[in-house]
Amino acid sequence: MSGVGDLLDRRALLRRAGGAALLGSGVATLAGCGDFSPKPGREAQAVAARSIGLDVASYYPPITDLRRLVQARAQARGANVLLSADAAGSTAQLANLRQWTAARSGFHALVIAPFDAAAVDPLAAAALARGVAVVSYAAPLKHQSAAVGIDPARSGRLLARDVNGWATHQPAGLVQVLLVRPTPGGAAPDPYVQVAPRAETALRGALATSLLQPVAATTATAAADATAAVARALSDFPAIRVVLCWNDTTALGAAAALTAHHPASERARLYVGGQGAPALSGRASLDALAGNGVLRCLVAPRLRDLADALVDVPFGLLHDQHRSDVPAPLLALTRQSPQLADYRGDYRAA
Repeated sequence: MSGVGDLLDRRALLRRAGGAALLGSGVATLAGCGDFSPKPGREAQAVAARSIGLDVASYYPPITDLRRLVQARAQARGANVLLSADAAGSTAQLANLRQWTAARSGFHALVIAPFDAAAVDPLAAAALARGVAVVSYAAPLKHQSAAVGIDPARSGRLLARDVNGWATHQPAGLVQVLLVRPTPGGAAPDPYVQVAPRAETALRGALATSLLQPVAATTATAAADATAAVARALSDFPAIRVVLCWNDTTALGAAAALTAHHPASERARLYVGGQGAPALSGRASLDALAGNGVLRCLVAPRLRDLADALVDVPFGLLHDQHRSDVPAPLLALTRQSPQLADYRGDYRAA
């Protein structure tokens, strides 16, 4: 959306927040972090304590690690950030956002990972009309000041490039491929489901058709249901040796099913790849990638980069820095990637 600079009047913003010391200081005011010093008036304190609201699926992995990294970045930047604690799903999110987008909410910027972009968009539009910056995360909104997330089409192309390279070193002949898609209306809703089809379209378009042949698709959300779904697909297409997944947790389940289906002597001829959605869910998939199994590639941004952007983009808007969409840098990680240790370091061991 154009005209981001018209959304916010910096002087008015600073007056509402109780002065430049509250928004520009090096001390963050996070939820539960205590009082300001020196203390402003009660109303200014309440507003400044809630300058940026992040509604980013508070129940969904990797929220624990993301929250920790966001809070560290907020403290380093002197940003005032409050993360949502609403329950799962669109209904709970809409209830929270109705409060956060109300005229007296005190928020000056909101970051939203919409479960249902069409339902959230009227609230986002109303917030923009009141001078609140709106930053989308994971899935775009029609009405927004900027976006943070990944480019799903680029993610699909990066995974295709890696599996294409792997396939060139396999014996001659087409390799059968299984695709794992999100489960429509799954029990664990995920904002990225809305844009995952773009990643698959790009992935399919970039596959080397002389080497790799998609023969089937299935749906899954996490490791357990992916193991079962891939096993069922293998019973119908026993020659499948490549499984490409929409997220990293389904890739773990696919790897288990593919390994169980083929003899150990064929392990070098098996490939599982997954994508971050928009971030890897935890260390388990990275640990598996570092091992000697059939999980060979994960395409994702580094979690710390995402956390930094979730603070930097809305904070920049509050300070009149005109920002547009900010795609997080994507990397096709393999077990040989030198960045693998840094990626794993962003997640605390379970």
